[in-house]
Amino acid sequence: MRRWNSMSFLRKGFLVLAGALPLLAAGVTQAQTTATNRPPALTPEQVAIMRHDMDTALHYKLAPDVLPRLTATLQAIQTAGIQPPARYGMSLDQQIQFVEQVKGLSAILKDHGFTPRDFVMSLTCVGLTGSLMNIPAGQEAGGDLTKPEPQNVALLRANPQALQALASVIRAEKPATASAQ
Repeated sequence: MRRWNSMSFLRKGFLVLAGALPLLAAGVTQAQTTATNRPPALTPEQVAIMRHDMDTALHYKLAPDVLPRLTATLQAIQTAGIQPPARYGMSLDQQIQFVEQVKGLSAILKDHGFTPRDFVMSLTCVGLTGSLMNIPAGQEAGGDLTKPEPQNVALLRANPQALQALASVIRAEKPATASAQ
């Protein structure tokens, strides 16, 4: 049985929203049922919740120091060895509730100036905003795609090294000391 580390949990929760973004924008969510290597198809209710969650996350106001705080928080979670399981199809509210229940996580979040809600919303907002701000003009799929908040785009563009540091931590599968296992 595969063990999930905290980065896998956070990445899965984030990727569920970010990975579904192009499908939702293009209106081809049904393609998930026929494509290989894809998660199971979402129900119409899950699609509606995901659209709402993406809109909510894209309009969340990021704090000016969010990138280094998210990076430090994720590193602390990894160092603490917190390993909750990932769950496909969780809404933002469910992710927040789940984060609140993970033993030891609230203290780490508090140490880095986050509530569980701020943490989930910030991480999701950064991921979605980063994904959308890199879509070339005229190549957006569908006209109903919510645009990210301009001040969040400006924050990410003004801090490329901090954004890259965060992305590196999110991509990390395991702490370096555990890679030999």
